Amino acid sequence: MKKNIIFTFIRIFVSVFFIYLILRSFNFQEIVYIIKNANLFLLSFSYLLIFFINFLLALRFKYILEIYFKKKFSIFLIWKITMIGLFFNNFLPTSAGGDIVKIFYIVKDEQRKFLSGISILIDRYIGALSVIIMGTISIFLYNEEGKRFFYLILAFLLIFSFYFFSKRKIASILYLPIRKFIPQFLNKILLNLYDAVNFYFTENRKNFKIAILVSFLLQILSIFSQYLICISIVKDNVNILLFFVFIPLIWISTLIPSLGGLGIREYTYIFLFSDIIGENNAYALSTLNFLSLILNSLIGGFIFLTFRLRQNKV
Repeated sequence: MKKNIIFTFIRIFVSVFFIYLILRSFNFQEIVYIIKNANLFLLSFSYLLIFFINFLLALRFKYILEIYFKKKFSIFLIWKITMIGLFFNNFLPTSAGGDIVKIFYIVKDEQRKFLSGISILIDRYIGALSVIIMGTISIFLYNEEGKRFFYLILAFLLIFSFYFFSKRKIASILYLPIRKFIPQFLNKILLNLYDAVNFYFTENRKNFKIAILVSFLLQILSIFSQYLICISIVKDNVNILLFFVFIPLIWISTLIPSLGGLGIREYTYIFLFSDIIGENNAYALSTLNFLSLILNSLIGGFIFLTFRLRQNKV
């Protein structure tokens, strides 16, 4: 209990600290003016696109769940669970906090809770794999040398883990030399974890591949929606490759313990985009992005209040 209080305090402090850094540097009248004069058509279209992306998030998760449950699910049901997760992202630790709620709905009444719960991690993994690969490609096309090494390391780790968990021979070759140095209880835990992850990688390759393709599509559209928001503000051409480089970094930053990424996300927007579109425009971009999260959260909150688990059993 005491640890939870301390961790909650740390999250609040981190968010408040970064919000303070932002508030002390900007003239809010200028930010409001920029937002008021944004291109309403582009802004509206970007928000509709974000709403559509939520269905793609649900579709990716649907294909992953069907690997374990071996049956078809209603996309509307999985979309509702996805939106509820987005709602709780604003209250639980980091931007991945809503996954805890999704796990609750997935593992409830399941005998193999661990294996079914791993579906959430697989969903996150596929999302990270697609966005980091796109970011790595973009950083080479844009020739942004400063962040190239960071992306290469992430891409290498993700691709390596992909082959490690999908190919037992590779895993055995790498694990056997160090197995004798690992305590028996820990070795059992690691082997169970590997079996659970490997199950999703190999049980239904068709679903797994479709989930990856859906992930690439939704990440491209998600970054493109950010680009449209930016264009609606600056009303000028901006190199779209920058968004494929910067937006993944912003998403990664929200994993730092905070109130759903609040403060850190906005500060990272300003830090990365200020030199490209100006500080005030960067802050307006972060604000409009935050507004889209609030709209998603309101939809998710309404679904949560009206959702009945027994009537919508996974």
